[in-house]
Amino acid sequence: IRRTIELAPDSGTIYQMELPYTPVYSRGMLDEGEASPVADWETKRAWVSHAFDELEKVGYKVSSAYTMVKPKPANKGEFSYRDSLWHGADMLGTGVASFSHIGGVHFQNIDGFQPYVDACVEGRLPLSRGYPVSVRERLIREMILQLKLGKIDATYFRDKFDCEILEDFEAEFEALRDQGALDWSGDDIILSREGLLRVDSLLPGFFLPEHRGARYT
Repeated sequence: IRRTIELAPDSGTIYQMELPYTPVYSRGMLDEGEASPVADWETKRAWVSHAFDELEKVGYKVSSAYTMVKPKPANKGEFSYRDSLWHGADMLGTGVASFSHIGGVHFQNIDGFQPYVDACVEGRLPLSRGYPVSVRERLIREMILQLKLGKIDATYFRDKFDCEILEDFEAEFEALRDQGALDWSGDDIILSREGLLRVDSLLPGFFLPEHRGARYT
């Protein structure tokens, strides 16, 4: 953290070191029931909270559950990639196992290097799977992504999807407010620091039932 402050970047991203299923580091945990070799979630969240506090002391602002940024003049230095993508923009992902979102369809490239290369050499699109996204799923997708920013505006979803999210997802929002994870005033829904630090674990409650517990790869 001290070195980051010395380097003074415009933006810093801090992850909580979640281990997905695929890396070799995870195999012992899955096969042998071993404990995490890194740290438990309480410790990892404490580390991120400390980093946020230290960066805030020198002028950085929280931009998302993972990102601290230097304040910019109005209309300067927006995080256009993230903000556009999280508001439904198309994105074409290239490379092994990359995900894309184009025209309301999610798709993923082949997740093995040699089969991916073979497809490209043969002039075939290296696609593995695809999923057309319904309007309801698009709404949920954008809502859970924007919740990672720490604040969402119900007006956005009213205007774009004709949905009153505080009514349509009343039980989910009420449960998170009871936990102290978020609160709202009018159309502004704001996560607490505690809620922001564990936002990924809060989001599955908004998923459609058939998507809960699913693995992405």
